[in-house]
Amino acid sequence: MLFLLLSLLLAGGASARWRCEPAEVAVGEPFELVLELTHADGTAPLSLLQGEPAFDDSWVVLARRPVRELARQEGEVTSAISWSVAALEPGTRALSSALSSVSFAEPVSSIQVGGAEIVVRGVLADGEDAPRPLREFERGFAGEDAGAGGGFSFWWLGALVPLLAGAAFVLLRRRRKGAPVTARGPLAELDALERGIDEGRGRECVYELTRLVRQAYDALRARPRPGLTDEEWLVELRGALEVPSGAVEAAAAVLARTEAVKYRGVLATPWALHETFALARAALAALAAAPAPAGPTQEVAA
Repeated sequence: MLFLLLSLLLAGGASARWRCEPAEVAVGEPFELVLELTHADGTAPLSLLQGEPAFDDSWVVLARRPVRELARQEGEVTSAISWSVAALEPGTRALSSALSSVSFAEPVSSIQVGGAEIVVRGVLADGEDAPRPLREFERGFAGEDAGAGGGFSFWWLGALVPLLAGAAFVLLRRRRKGAPVTARGPLAELDALERGIDEGRGRECVYELTRLVRQAYDALRARPRPGLTDEEWLVELRGALEVPSGAVEAAAAVLARTEAVKYRGVLATPWALHETFALARAALAALAAAPAPAGPTQEVAA
């Protein structure tokens, strides 16, 4: 047995182990997918790795971390390579399918993938098995009670008047300040905007969220497109080479949620809005990790 162990060490035997840090996150919250390699001293860790994880559209890859050394002992080193990832869907999710595109060089004789699993929380609290009651609209608004004797128009006017008043107040306040809110940065503005959900301004937050996401993407490309509809804007974005595909799909997931509220009459419940904001946070994080457009591309765009 000792002879076999010595033979493996001399042959440069190595092992690989996948794990997630932390083991539980919320939808849109980044975590680290870590590849831990134990190899002979003097072996380059990247020489043992062949290929990259292939994530589908339910994940967003934010960044790949540089190789770092975790431990060292006589003749052996433990190194780590990691990817910063965010999940766009809740549940207990295994990453084994994404890892199927990764292979290893011959010295790697042991591979463990059991730790490549993460628990992704939705916005429902512990013990809840259904969305919470609506806060911003009366129960039955625009639903089955709408046709019961003219109540629909009453509630529609009752909801529309304070909404318009609130929008007018926001516009006046911005004019007085004279500086755009986006100066704080999209993620900071996103946090401030999300607080409006629990203050009863859910529907207003949906429109502001769409504006925020579109402006952040347009700023990266230096191509503002405020005149396009959300659908036209997304079609144009999909043809943009400077935006990573993961960031594009993350934006598409956000717009699918906001479109349902803005144009299809889906009621904006607080739990659903918080989940939409989690998707937007992942989209903006993916966008922030994207490389800046090259100089020649900027000159052509100008």
